[in-house]
Amino acid sequence: MTQQTESEALFEDFCAQHHLDWKPIPRGSGKTPDYELRFVNEVVHVEIEQIESQRGFNPGGVHTRTVGSHVRHKISEARGQLQAAAKVGLPAILLIHNTVDPLQMFGTETHDFLCAMYGELTVRIANGQVRESFHGRNAKLRNDANTSFSGVGHLRRVATGAEVKIFENIYASNPLPFAKIPACIEIVRIEVG
Repeated sequence: MTQQTESEALFEDFCAQHHLDWKPIPRGSGKTPDYELRFVNEVVHVEIEQIESQRGFNPGGVHTRTVGSHVRHKISEARGQLQAAAKVGLPAILLIHNTVDPLQMFGTETHDFLCAMYGELTVRIANGQVRESFHGRNAKLRNDANTSFSGVGHLRRVATGAEVKIFENIYASNPLPFAKIPACIEIVRIEVG
């Protein structure tokens, strides 16, 4: 039996606080997500990962990092678990909890999720003017990659318990049941143009 991680305990507390219908998925011989969440008659599988690397984090001063690198790394780590859910036709999300930064910001701000999922923000300049901006290289979610992810989200500790914010994967093979997800879970719908 494996010991429960800090992030798994936080997720279970969040579910209990909001009276969500959940259960752990038994660990078998293959890769599986950690939890099953039920929203009315819809099932969503959930994989929980936590950021533990302090690379670039200096609690007393200046921080350096590549935007989205921590989230990108966790997407790579969770791919097998979410593919297992997608193979049986279920939506699946990755929730990432930051155990390094007490403010829950270093590596897990909104722009970290968006840049990891859809690519680094790129600006084209011509004649001293911004001509266009778009998400470019290093996208982990594309129409030909990681379609098993229905969303990637931030599980964060707050004074009242926990919060969950999920960023939609517009390329998901099994989209989230947005109309059935309760208001305690913040959903960020994405438009990529």
